[in-house]
Amino acid sequence: MNRYATALAAVSTYVALGASGAVGQDDENAVLRDAMAFAMHDAAFTVYHEVGHMLIGELGLPVLGKEEDAVDTLATIWLLNDEDQDYAFNALIDASDGWYYNAVNSTGSGVDEFSYYAEHSLDIQRAYAMVCLMVGANPDIFGETADVYELDPDQQGNCAYTYEQALVSWSTLLSAHELNGNESAPIEVIYEDAGEYEDFAVALKEDGILDRAANEVTSSYALPQPVTFRAAQCGEANAYYDPSASEVTYCYELAAQMFNLYVYDIAAWGDSGEDTGQE
Repeated sequence: MNRYATALAAVSTYVALGASGAVGQDDENAVLRDAMAFAMHDAAFTVYHEVGHMLIGELGLPVLGKEEDAVDTLATIWLLNDEDQDYAFNALIDASDGWYYNAVNSTGSGVDEFSYYAEHSLDIQRAYAMVCLMVGANPDIFGETADVYELDPDQQGNCAYTYEQALVSWSTLLSAHELNGNESAPIEVIYEDAGEYEDFAVALKEDGILDRAANEVTSSYALPQPVTFRAAQCGEANAYYDPSASEVTYCYELAAQMFNLYVYDIAAWGDSGEDTGQE
């Protein structure tokens, strides 16, 4: 049984047992609904993160420092300036919480297990960097989130400069590639067979995450050659940009992983320590 199916079973069992004597079908449905929303919010951030890699690769943009950190920043900026602020802001909060809970889980194996040399910053660093950009851009909306993350008031004030510097830097890099009367090469969006992850494929389509990102890119920047955005089964929880194929891939397994993170670690349904088959 895969971890997604195990999560569904765990929630159902928890409901059937009547935990605290106060749960039922409505509670089960609420957990599943919130878990799917969490997974899709994380997917939105992840897709924009990979769009950042794609823009660097397809437009030949220079990168100073870690590319992974740079595209985390771009994804955050993109969502902070999204027209649908309710959806985008929830996506940012859930994505940062995802990194935070991943970090909490990883500490159980000890610091020697951390990949300090990897291309990504540590999950906890990614979470706090995102929250800093968020409160720097909009302290009224994200001040409470920053307080939950225990960013002190002085640091929250400094985050305004951090956000402004990042916004100006990315805007300067991308301005040379704006349409300015030109047309962009197209982006084709493909949803491959999802198999047992069909629920996530349906949610991705309904939220229009890949399609929306594709439209925003081609309506803003002149891509020199066609690009593909693909949702697929990958055999692992992942998302990536393949420069040799000019293709961004979002894996259904990643949505399932984030769904389970919410069920087990945030909603605290079932036993997060059980053998679920996840690597």
